Amino acid sequence: MNPLAAGRASLPAVYFSKRIDNSRLVREVGLEKCREYFSVLGVGILVFLSVLLFCWQHLQCVRAGYEIEDLKAQRVALQESNRQLLLAHAALTDPQRIDTLARKYLGMVSPSPQQVIPLGGTEAASMPQAESGPPSRYSTTIGDGNPEEP
Repeated sequence: MNPLAAGRASLPAVYFSKRIDNSRLVREVGLEKCREYFSVLGVGILVFLSVLLFCWQHLQCVRAGYEIEDLKAQRVALQESNRQLLLAHAALTDPQRIDTLARKYLGMVSPSPQQVIPLGGTEAASMPQAESGPPSRYSTTIGDGNPEEP
């Protein structure tokens, strides 16, 4: 056993173990810890939203770039189509082509000099008109020679 220490009796060195079940205990959360958790959560939400906003803006810029490129390609195609249509219009409205078609399919002929009536003020009055037959159905007749008349 233990020698006596300073005149006291010695205690036996026996230790008892007691089983303690703390599983049913609920620890109270401190107000400071709760504030800290909410502040960290708020900062995390702000960081997440700012990253999300940045990604959304970047995605919109990429989409706009693709849309611009599509519109440029469409513009080039439309310009080429417009050029083709202008060439076709010029070919179809060529006076020589119209004259050939009128002679070939409609049976028209060039008017004789007696059938031509010039439109104008003083020149029309000075030219003599020949009455060699009925006027052509394609010629235009002028009224009394009054330049004021439409």
